[in-house]
Amino acid sequence: MRSSVACAAPGLCWLRLTEEELLDIVWALPRPVEGEQELPRLDLDVEPEAIAHPYARDIVEKLRTLRRRANATTPHELLSQAVNVLRVRPILLQRYGQAERALANVDLFLSFSRAFAVRGLRAFAEAMTAAWSDQSRIAEGRPDAREEAVALYTMHSAKGLEWPIVVPINTMTRLMKPNSAVTDRASGRFFCPVFGVEPAGHEAAHAAEDAELARERVRLWYVAATRARELLILPRLETAPSGQTWLSLVDLALSDQTVLDLGPDPRDAGETVSDVENVQTREAFAAEAAAIAGRGRRIVWRAPSRDEGDSGPVLRDEGRAILDTDGDGAPSQDAALAIQGGRERGLVLHKLIEEVLTGETGGTMPDLMARAECLIQDMDRPSNEDPAVGLAPTELASCVIRALSLPEIAALRPRLLPEYPVYSSIAINGQEDASAGIVDAIAFEPNGAPEVVVDWKSDVDPAPEMLEHYRSQVRAYLDMTGAERGMIVFMTSGTTVSVARLRRAG
Repeated sequence: MRSSVACAAPGLCWLRLTEEELLDIVWALPRPVEGEQELPRLDLDVEPEAIAHPYARDIVEKLRTLRRRANATTPHELLSQAVNVLRVRPILLQRYGQAERALANVDLFLSFSRAFAVRGLRAFAEAMTAAWSDQSRIAEGRPDAREEAVALYTMHSAKGLEWPIVVPINTMTRLMKPNSAVTDRASGRFFCPVFGVEPAGHEAAHAAEDAELARERVRLWYVAATRARELLILPRLETAPSGQTWLSLVDLALSDQTVLDLGPDPRDAGETVSDVENVQTREAFAAEAAAIAGRGRRIVWRAPSRDEGDSGPVLRDEGRAILDTDGDGAPSQDAALAIQGGRERGLVLHKLIEEVLTGETGGTMPDLMARAECLIQDMDRPSNEDPAVGLAPTELASCVIRALSLPEIAALRPRLLPEYPVYSSIAINGQEDASAGIVDAIAFEPNGAPEVVVDWKSDVDPAPEMLEHYRSQVRAYLDMTGAERGMIVFMTSGTTVSVARLRRAG
């Protein structure tokens, strides 16, 4: 009996792992307790070096690499990377030959994960597990389900989905009236006429149900009208809609909208046959290709926070360090208390200060400690009283209060907008350099012009070269926004570093 585990060697030379081979791999794994007879688990917590089989070890290494990005990207992006890294599509083509439906099912599964961009990979896995356990039946993916295909969806099933072009149809369909038997949503009472005799309260419950259905249909119209990414086409009929049709529910002001001109029907153009002989030479083709390439415009996307163009890694983990502080959490060289930095600590601090600025979390010490405790639990990390050991809610809350109490920040706080997306574009020698990023916080002048860019940093003891690296990032954001001043705020030490916009000659 063959298992469902398969590994693809270079060139799609296949090696299927039988159950006996899998058992041999698991049996060779080290056991936590010497002499224990129970088989260990073959999961991603097993070190790849302990797996003797080369193909199984390769798959585990790839999955471990992908797991590290689970908290840094959306489920759809992560699963798409897994499909590419594990070569799922080439394997399906090699296995089935005509694999259009299998590939469509892969795309369908990936599309399910788009709705979990905020809730995360764990919520998506739990939802898929529940659907599998409940044996929920879902229509298979269609091989023609591509961007160019026409898909028919109801307004209900279109929630959470988007398409380049959306055309609402059957808008002159008459509305269905609610049944005579209704349930009062407020009290939960059921009203049903018996032999044509209506019980007391039936008329009011029926009217309330009519009103609720009308509101629900308006909400469905909102869903239908917001599914288009590029173009929404609304049909304008010559017949005026009656009061009992879908088109009459909302005033779309169709008479004020621009008429879509599709141009002449290409089917009426007729078939043309050219008798001109093709006299193009290789040299003429090369000259035309060079002319096209010379007029082409290349776009390069850059992000200041990701260091494009450098030889370093795309994502830099904050190194761990120790900072002595006094009893109040302020930096001190004589106190015994120590603070250990790290990537998780930086994520919690940035989230806390963002929620304080948006008003989602109170700015008091108890509110910040309670919220920090929740964030630490969401990251599956233990909370500690000693910040030298791990994440301490008390120390994290103190850092946020210290940063927001700085005189420079306190003066800007009423105008600070957190997590603000910024974009810029500049054309250089036929190439367009487009930059995109999200500044930690930005303050605008009364006239709407950007004034100050603020970059929160959780570093405990940054090195001089790291500080200069932070300066270059903030200067990039100043160039993108046009702001004249930037600030790097070290939340741990409660210090700020001013950054001015560079003046370029010419």
